[in-house]
Amino acid sequence: MDEKKILTVILAIILIIPVGRKWYDFLAYRFFDIGFVSSSPLNFEKLSDTEIKIVGYNSDLDKDFKIPSKILILPNIYTVTCIGGRAFYRCKNLTSIKIPNSVTSIGDWAFYGCSELTSIEIPENVTSIGHNTFNRCSSLSNVKIPNSVKSIGYDAFYGCSSLTSIEISNSLTSIKDETFYGCNSLSSIDIPHNVTYIGEKAFYDCSNLTSIKIPYHVTRIKDQTFYGCSSLTNVEIPNTVSFIGNEVFYGCSSLTNIKIPYSVTYIGDRAFMRCQNLDVVIDNSWDKIGTGVDVFEGCKSVDYTKLPSSINDITRN
Repeated sequence: MDEKKILTVILAIILIIPVGRKWYDFLAYRFFDIGFVSSSPLNFEKLSDTEIKIVGYNSDLDKDFKIPSKILILPNIYTVTCIGGRAFYRCKNLTSIKIPNSVTSIGDWAFYGCSELTSIEIPENVTSIGHNTFNRCSSLSNVKIPNSVKSIGYDAFYGCSSLTSIEISNSLTSIKDETFYGCNSLSSIDIPHNVTYIGEKAFYDCSNLTSIKIPYHVTRIKDQTFYGCSSLTNVEIPNTVSFIGNEVFYGCSSLTNIKIPYSVTYIGDRAFMRCQNLDVVIDNSWDKIGTGVDVFEGCKSVDYTKLPSSINDITRN
């Protein structure tokens, strides 16, 4: 008797039977009052009479794992719509995972510390990715975030040191604090034009990043956003930016020139410190700007005679 006939018989007589591993992707045989299923490597929690979310795993998963879209918990069939917080936390043998189209959200810390995970498919129906979701997935090499995703939490890709490329949803309006902190293999990224906010340390120590274009709707560049991006050679700052925070470009030693638009009214402490090859151009349409301390400390190539008088007394080493 084939698997389809077996399932038909089970549904017809509503038998509860033990299930072999090969059935785990659609069949579980016991549902507890607290909402978990057994006879599966996954743990589930009931969300409604038709929906269920993954909340954890109770045994080793296959290295290449496919999350089911439907779960049979007799007598009902549930749709998997959510990957809950910490669902695959530190699942270190996992190398790839496929998420079904039924999933609409991925929770906080969901794949934290999955250090062998190299690839993941995020389906088009996902609208939110929580904070720390892929934190310390140090083998993850490329990710495509579909346009359905409207929010990504802070630290989402923190420490993804093998990440070389990422496609970001055009629906995003913000990049949260430390989103790509320590992604030191990332060489390029296109920030969607709808983004209005880039958080502190968003690209901290992305030492392979070579160029960045800040979207037009961004008005403030937060503290340490590009700190330690030592391969950064090209930065485009739009004339909507009024504030450049502390240590924003600290240690960007490959940055040779940058144009600061007339809209900027303040540059924070050590904003360009140790950018030793930098020559800076400040728009001539204004001559007054507020600054913090040691803005151009260690910038040996800066021609201070070209700077407004208001910042002409900054440390020049």
